[in-house]
Amino acid sequence: MHIYFGELQDGLEAAADGWQRYPYTRNDHSKTFSQILFRALGLPAIPGDEGSNITMHQILRLMYVDQTTPFQRIFRSEDFDPRDTWEAVSELLCGIGNNQLYSKRIALRESRKIESDLSTKLTNLLRATATLGENFVEGAFEAENTNLSRRRETLQKEIEDLHGADIDSSQMAKSAESERRKLYEKISKERNILVGIERKIVSLNFEVSDSDQFVRHLEQLLKEFDRTAATYLAIGEVPFELCPACLQPLADASDHQCHLCKEELPKEDRDTKLFELRLDIEGQISESLRLQEKREGKLSALKKEATRLKTSMSRQMRQFDEVRNACVDGRTALVSEKSREIGKIDSRLDELGKLSDLRQQINEVKEAKENASSAVEKLRNEIQALELARDNRRRQVKTRISDQTKRVLEMDLEEHNDFEALEKFDFSFEDDWFAINGDPNITTSASGMVVVKNSLFIGLLLSSLQNLQMRYPRMLLLDNVEDKGMVGDRVRNFQKVIADLMDVESKPHQIILTTSTLNPELEREDYIVGPEYTKENRTLKIQTGASRS
Repeated sequence: MHIYFGELQDGLEAAADGWQRYPYTRNDHSKTFSQILFRALGLPAIPGDEGSNITMHQILRLMYVDQTTPFQRIFRSEDFDPRDTWEAVSELLCGIGNNQLYSKRIALRESRKIESDLSTKLTNLLRATATLGENFVEGAFEAENTNLSRRRETLQKEIEDLHGADIDSSQMAKSAESERRKLYEKISKERNILVGIERKIVSLNFEVSDSDQFVRHLEQLLKEFDRTAATYLAIGEVPFELCPACLQPLADASDHQCHLCKEELPKEDRDTKLFELRLDIEGQISESLRLQEKREGKLSALKKEATRLKTSMSRQMRQFDEVRNACVDGRTALVSEKSREIGKIDSRLDELGKLSDLRQQINEVKEAKENASSAVEKLRNEIQALELARDNRRRQVKTRISDQTKRVLEMDLEEHNDFEALEKFDFSFEDDWFAINGDPNITTSASGMVVVKNSLFIGLLLSSLQNLQMRYPRMLLLDNVEDKGMVGDRVRNFQKVIADLMDVESKPHQIILTTSTLNPELEREDYIVGPEYTKENRTLKIQTGASRS
């Protein structure tokens, strides 16, 4: 969807680059058009089914009465329609829930995803270590590590004792020299890599720190922005009579000029620009957090690689010292044998280090999963408490909508009225049904069902006009008022009922009603939009080309 931030006429006259394009589905780089429209309408984002949020499409399903949906249903029908969606949309539009409840539901959804991801990760880690059995229990690595380290120290001492005699080091074997050269080259190569990694770590640390400060600045800016907007709404614009710099009286300015600096004010509406500015700040915060997450992940990987290189270099340095100090005489074979044993021990110590890191990772994942599970349980309890608190509000809203619907139904023509004993009207948005006197089938007359369904939507709109806590948009599109065999007199009476009820409402609203049987009393300029369409005056004006011979 392309959206223009400004006046409608300005948007119609603007070039394509004056409009901004927003996608239908969520991504890391842009808000959806539903998010933009929700923010403009003052609607909070609320969770729907399967990890998605309620969209503008779902809102319109409760504002449009079409001809194809079964007349026993409230919501405009579509495939794969879960009950949770009906409940979420109705709660939002009827003002039954509150922003805190919606935000906690979104947090619960995110916490459940984190818990599920951690559970999967923990299962994979435990499966990978299942073959180790008792060798992977707490303390097993430490005992073997201690024993191997002691054995290594003993072997190293024995080698030093063998080297204690006065031996001519110039007679070092060629094989030892070759091994020393290879070790030196490998150590030098890893040292260069380590230096490069440490430079990247320093640079990334600076970027992370700088980005943290930038995000905090944006968040503070957003808070100040909201406080400023609230203050402006409370006290309005502050006109200066004296210049704040020189204290001289200010000259009069036109309506299109700033009364202080006399600059021409932008053509766009102030609220629209503020709204666009706030969205821009929120977008910067979202993008900065996304980039920061990538930096921190890269920083963590570099630190692990630096630790691995340091461990590897430390081991190779020890081997290098052993080879460098090795001598060639009658005891060379014994020294070589002990050195090989030390090499095996070093290799095993590396393996134990990796296993120890793996066990630490498992413990960290276990702890994180426990914390996530605790967060999920806490949010569930908080949501349950909020849901209990909203029950009273739900009863009030349903009673108001039911009363308004009965009010409309009681104005139906007596000769066509299918429900003379109208004692109770009931409905359920979350289960998508409505009933009269407890009977969801209501009547054998299909046209009577059409009247009831449209009356419910009129009752919903009337309730929203009289109760500011309801968030239902003040607009309806009724496209089936003449459906299912409604006779002309009943149709025209129903149109008049709607007009009479809505004329006394002072708050702005709109009902779009399609008809081929218009009540003559409603043929007024303030009601009729466009011409009447007939077989001669069709809605589609298709031009046919001249015939060719």
